[in-house]
Amino acid sequence: MSKPFEIDYIRVKKVQFGAASSLVDGVLTVNRQELHDLINSELFASLNIELACPGESCRILAIHDCMQPRCKVDNPEESYPGIWGKRAPAGEGKTLALKGVLVSDIYYAKCNIKYYLDMGGNGARYSHFSKHYHICLEAVPAEGVSDASYAEALKYASLTANVYLAKLGLGQEPDEVERFELGPVGPGPDGKPLPKVAYFATHLASHDTWNFLYYGQSALGFLPMVVQPTEVLDGAMVWRYWEPNYYLQNEMYIKELMRRHGKDLEFVGCVFANNVMRIDGKDTMGMIAARICRDTLKADCVMVNKSAMGHAQLDSALAFNWMEKMGMPAVTNQAAVTNYEPGDMLVIADPKIDAVINSGRNWDVEHPRVDRLIGEGANVPCLLGYDPWGPFTHTTNYALCGCWSQIGNSYLTTDTDLEWK
Repeated sequence: MSKPFEIDYIRVKKVQFGAASSLVDGVLTVNRQELHDLINSELFASLNIELACPGESCRILAIHDCMQPRCKVDNPEESYPGIWGKRAPAGEGKTLALKGVLVSDIYYAKCNIKYYLDMGGNGARYSHFSKHYHICLEAVPAEGVSDASYAEALKYASLTANVYLAKLGLGQEPDEVERFELGPVGPGPDGKPLPKVAYFATHLASHDTWNFLYYGQSALGFLPMVVQPTEVLDGAMVWRYWEPNYYLQNEMYIKELMRRHGKDLEFVGCVFANNVMRIDGKDTMGMIAARICRDTLKADCVMVNKSAMGHAQLDSALAFNWMEKMGMPAVTNQAAVTNYEPGDMLVIADPKIDAVINSGRNWDVEHPRVDRLIGEGANVPCLLGYDPWGPFTHTTNYALCGCWSQIGNSYLTTDTDLEWK
């Protein structure tokens, strides 16, 4: 059983800077100076706020997070609890979300993987993020500020902007409503009990800046735990500079399982673990997770997923085998495991893993010369040796933001209700 959770969406048709911040008839106006003063930090040497529009000849460099503006309707100060807002249970009540606009963080700390995004031209068609307006936060760390402190300050600033924008929609009628609730279920159409399905995911938590926070607590050292599915959708969990948090806010497998609950399956809950580095740790995490799925959640079968790279493929493989050993058939998602030959990015080769979803594919994409760059001073390792203004041809793998996600999203299947310009 879970308490009802509702996301009220207001569609944003246009974003502009102006004298006063407001949201009127789908037009979001942002007072840039007011927002700047609200989110600035002494840990930043400089802070610029830029706007990128769908269809614009603009390339955003070092775009390392994208989030949909959201806030709790009744208590905005409890948004992103423990991470930004006051500590309170997430995943219940009402949350307001702005659809069609994102707060996007330009990341200046050292990192071996950074992304770029084309807002217009051929490259834009390979990213669903190109369909959104982007309010970009370009914060340069002050001298002597550690990467971990900078990452924390930037994420806090970003969440402050996130809630500030969402609050502009409070009191308005939503354009769309999603409701989620896990209640008791009866038998299926054939009179037999519905299969009890658990969801297990390994998330990256290897060091301070590649980590996830759960109610503000670092996942480093976490053991597998049961997580309320709607908590993930409602900001209780935030990745710290790994993949865009948009994918957690709209976690596709959780949403799908909750929509099908009581129809053709019984969704019994989520188990999350962190992506530890040692092989014995990975195997232990998988065993503990399987015990929780079987003995605590009483699952009949398990969907296995991950949000990290090759390391997490191994986590998923070991967990898959433990699920099966304990009598629970499993299926695993291995995102982005092919370029042009099947399996050429797959680092596991275990014949026992015989139910695999391949949700990703990489492409060689031609990028035109653009009129405008955002984040020009940020280092983007995948573009070393390239003129970032273009033109150039580049593979999408760990380069083009929004082409796919490790958790299973694709630019062809995500945000299908929005259009490219």
